[in-house]
Amino acid sequence: MLIQFFTPYITLCFLASWGLAQNLEGLGMFKYVNTRPVQVDDFIFYPMVLNPTTGVAALAFVLTCILIVVFMLNIRASFYLNKWVGGTSLILWLLPGLLSMTGYLPDIQGMGPDVFRFNEGFPGSMESAAANLLICLVSGWSIIMLLGSLWQKNTFKNVYDHIWYTLGLIAALYFVVDAGLPSYKTDLAEADDRMVRTLQLFSTAEERLEILCAQPKVKALSPALCALAPELKWSIFNHLDLKGNLRARIEPPSWTIKLAQDPMLARQINALNNWACILGQQLAQCQKIPSDTALSIQGIDTPMAFPTPNYAQQINYLFASMEKTDLHIQDIERGHNLRYFVFLFLAFLAGGKLANASRTMVKIDSVRPPSWTLIFIKYASRKTIVWFKSLAIFIADKSRYLAKQAITLFALYQKTRAASREQRKKSEPGQE
Repeated sequence: MLIQFFTPYITLCFLASWGLAQNLEGLGMFKYVNTRPVQVDDFIFYPMVLNPTTGVAALAFVLTCILIVVFMLNIRASFYLNKWVGGTSLILWLLPGLLSMTGYLPDIQGMGPDVFRFNEGFPGSMESAAANLLICLVSGWSIIMLLGSLWQKNTFKNVYDHIWYTLGLIAALYFVVDAGLPSYKTDLAEADDRMVRTLQLFSTAEERLEILCAQPKVKALSPALCALAPELKWSIFNHLDLKGNLRARIEPPSWTIKLAQDPMLARQINALNNWACILGQQLAQCQKIPSDTALSIQGIDTPMAFPTPNYAQQINYLFASMEKTDLHIQDIERGHNLRYFVFLFLAFLAGGKLANASRTMVKIDSVRPPSWTLIFIKYASRKTIVWFKSLAIFIADKSRYLAKQAITLFALYQKTRAASREQRKKSEPGQE
């Protein structure tokens, strides 16, 4: 029965914790809650765990403790406003538990998320956000109501309005200004498309280079380039098999650096292109550079057996550009998760704004709410004094009872001793 009463409150905390967990994951912080650290030598790392229930349960426990504190503060603030608001607030707090005991309760558990994404940019479900909004709004109302009672009504309201409007405008600027995510995604897609076309250009060149290097003339003309062919084959295939966002997050292949920086390879490439294409010794193994891949007007439709080093340099440039763009995209998507917590902070401030409006319902605003700590201390002191009095009375009664019993036993002892003495005196003449 008691478990049924607390079920809706615990379920609400679990629902809210899913939203917090999803946005902490977007910020890269959920692993500290969901995973135990592992130490290898001097290094400590957090292994990836694809089951978020451990972290969600930990957050739900913290939220449950927070909800208990919010309940106490809200009841106190409501009774400070007036007894009718306090009574209504108490009924509203107890109503879900009472409905749960009678079997009438909405399916809060069914409002949980269908999926948990281990990446940034996903803010979670609307139901989880609504649960966190409710907790922050009520806590903001309660805390600001109690803090505001320490000052005069208008003084605190005016000061709080300065904070509310300033932070509200800053938050609005944060939400309204476009961070340029669509533009960055377009740039990344265009760079990746050009990267794929250039890699395909080298892939075709590698296939033809494998045929050309079978000839002794080509081996003598470009030995270092022929030795590089096997590395080109598997590296190009691996990079073309990746998705665009993964290509942006890995290191560029080592052969592009060799082709772009090694002058000996540059001479051998020029020699091979001159021999095979310009002199026409192997025109069948030459390919024309498409217009959407060529780096200059002069390179359009120019036949070559193997792309010149500036194409390898272009790949290095595209890798660097894509990596920078992808970092911008990740920062913006993490910003979406950060906005979630900004939204909850604004909900707290909005609760304070409502508290200032609610204070106008108090006719006499000069009486501060009584301190629950002092009330508890006074209650505990009274109970302690009563307990000590009862203990003293109990000890006194027992002492009097024991004293009476001791006197009775002592008198009985004296009487028995006197009788024994008389009997001994009577028996002495008979013995003589």
